[in-house]
Amino acid sequence: MSDIPTTIEVDAAANRASVRLRTAQLAPRLISRSSHVVSVALVAAGALLLPGDEVSIRIRVGAGCLLRLEDIGGTVAYGGRAERSRWVADIELEDGAALVWAAKPLIVADGAEVVRTTRARIADRSALLLRETTVLGRNGERGGTIRSRTLVDQGRHPLLAEGLHASGAAPQPGVLGGHRVLDSVTLAGIRPQLRTVDMMMLEGPAAVARHLGSHTHDSPLDILARTWADEAATAWNTRQENTYDPAHR
Repeated sequence: MSDIPTTIEVDAAANRASVRLRTAQLAPRLISRSSHVVSVALVAAGALLLPGDEVSIRIRVGAGCLLRLEDIGGTVAYGGRAERSRWVADIELEDGAALVWAAKPLIVADGAEVVRTTRARIADRSALLLRETTVLGRNGERGGTIRSRTLVDQGRHPLLAEGLHASGAAPQPGVLGGHRVLDSVTLAGIRPQLRTVDMMMLEGPAAVARHLGSHTHDSPLDILARTWADEAATAWNTRQENTYDPAHR
């Protein structure tokens, strides 16, 4: 257990973006970078998540930058001791920045108790694509307990604030019911062009699509997640062109 967060910070530069990475429970690895576009992979630095583990990741994308973040593998939260494990992601997008993060599934095994919090603060001209998938139990298991919160603010205005409390050992109608997979894709900062019956438009420039099922491979959100990621990147690129167009100086 460590109080030091895994850190990813990106800032634009003339030739190659400035990228600062710090390893804790997760190890960020630089894949590629240009002056404004950076790709980073996240890998586990050790066994995760064990009871009592506290994983924290801080992501800051500087003005005008696009960060593509990739998970190399999913995460299994293990049971065995009566201790909660915690996963906290803190995201900050500065003016004209974008983050595309289609995270791999979090599997909550029998006996595990997980608290997961995702907080994002985005500037007015930034865009965020976030995919989070929760699976109750490994194959043949009912699954442990998950308490999750997702908070997205744009400037001083909240775009999304929601919570989930579900247990594979005690399924509740109106929560996940008999389903063990919750797949969720959030697009914030822009309104999506591709819309489906599984999504809801939020009051601000944001939308959330969800799917409940029994297996991750049954989710119909793969295409939507890729399309929304492209839309976020396109919006970022358009804003860059408008920012640096001589007509806008």
